[in-house]
Amino acid sequence: MSYLVTLFTIAGLNAILAVSVYMTLATGQFSLAQVGFWAIGAYGTAALTTLYGWALLPALLACAAGCFVIGIALGYPCLRVKGIYLALATLGFSECARVFFLNFTWQVPVQGVPTGPAAATGFRNVAVLTQPWHVAAFLVVLIVLLVALERSRYGKMLGAIQEDEAAASAMGIDVVASKLLVFALGAAVAAVGGGLYACYMSFITSGDFGFSLTMLAVLYVGAGGLGTFWGPVFGAVLLTLLPEVIRPLQEYRMIFYGLLVTAIVLVRPRGLIDENAVHWLGRVTRRRSGHDERRRLQGGQS
Repeated sequence: MSYLVTLFTIAGLNAILAVSVYMTLATGQFSLAQVGFWAIGAYGTAALTTLYGWALLPALLACAAGCFVIGIALGYPCLRVKGIYLALATLGFSECARVFFLNFTWQVPVQGVPTGPAAATGFRNVAVLTQPWHVAAFLVVLIVLLVALERSRYGKMLGAIQEDEAAASAMGIDVVASKLLVFALGAAVAAVGGGLYACYMSFITSGDFGFSLTMLAVLYVGAGGLGTFWGPVFGAVLLTLLPEVIRPLQEYRMIFYGLLVTAIVLVRPRGLIDENAVHWLGRVTRRRSGHDERRRLQGGQS
């Protein structure tokens, strides 16, 4: 049972990372900075809770606020470039964060034992404060907020920016400010996810936040779908659980995993939950709700 709980907790953490990537993509910007914010949140939360005795929630909020500010500072110049140049600039930020923590040392005596980040050897004995329900609760809150955002006027504005920035600007939408706010919010979400990760794993190193994690985060979004935030959530959970499902294949399982992911990308280039799937689900939902309403009215008349 504990194995399944751990597996689904990791899947939930990956879903949080994927959603933070999707938030920037929702405005048409391809950013690779999220793993950098994930690393800052992880080390920051670990330091505040383990070295200075903070509770988990205040530490997460402090790191989220810090990454929000860093997101504003980074996003303002970076979001003025597009395409591959934005990807390279934000990837550079993630690599700077990784290399910084690779060389960063800050030891504080905790119960007489020097504790804290120790460069390449990592941050050991992090206070284990994250419980599986913390991850589930934050993911649920995040989903509820994103549902409200998609249905709001501001969500419609973001959709217009994603479709055509020039047309959105002509309609009076402040494109730069909108993209900057979403970029900073995505940074804050990544910081919270990183903090939950650190206080769940109890041991982190700079290698946990390398280029491979960046590519996995993009893969979760790409395979899951770009039509809605449900796509990244579904993609992260699916691709986290899949290696365990196919474990009986033993040494061939990663070959099968790679082939399956390739097939998904080729057959569904916009992901498993793309715009067409979203529209189809919307029609089914509306048709079912209309059918239920007619049955209710008929029952009332009889």
